[in-house]
Amino acid sequence: MSENLSYLEDGWVLWSRVIGGTTEGLMVYAKLYAEKEGDRSEIVELHIRGRNLTTDKLRSIPLGHIEAIATTDPDVTPSDRSTPPAPMSQAADALGNRASQLLINAAHRKAREPRTPLPRPNGSNPDAFYQQVAEAYRDVVQTTPKVAKVLAEEANVPVGTVHRWIMEARRRRFLPAARQGRAG
Repeated sequence: MSENLSYLEDGWVLWSRVIGGTTEGLMVYAKLYAEKEGDRSEIVELHIRGRNLTTDKLRSIPLGHIEAIATTDPDVTPSDRSTPPAPMSQAADALGNRASQLLINAAHRKAREPRTPLPRPNGSNPDAFYQQVAEAYRDVVQTTPKVAKVLAEEANVPVGTVHRWIMEARRRRFLPAARQGRAG
């Protein structure tokens, strides 16, 4: 396994971890910002790329180490109020704006279009049914931790049936694995 730190423009640094012999690895773009030139910088923006990102991989990113190396290296120039934005910042801003707009559009669409209750599966297209279960789950979990109860009442089926549907949606990877004691 090897780690690299590269300095980009506009206060951006690229930290990467490559695991030899695999396609696994992480690339972390961190933007450093200082109130004024010569001040200690801090990470103000972070973009992470990698295959099969998990919470364990995210926790393994040494942000303090990246920040310490970057702020002590004389070759890095953190962004400050006087720094004109570089293409990396413009691309990150555009991506953030687009993501925000998509979330807003989805929220407006959901507000206008009430979700239809889950139908009983007829066995003709199980993947489509369990995708519906996953979508309904994601919708309801935002408002209550008692997802199965709400979905069961809407579909007029026993709560245990909905628990089995959710478990199958997880098995088919339409939903992430459950954590004990938590909805989601």
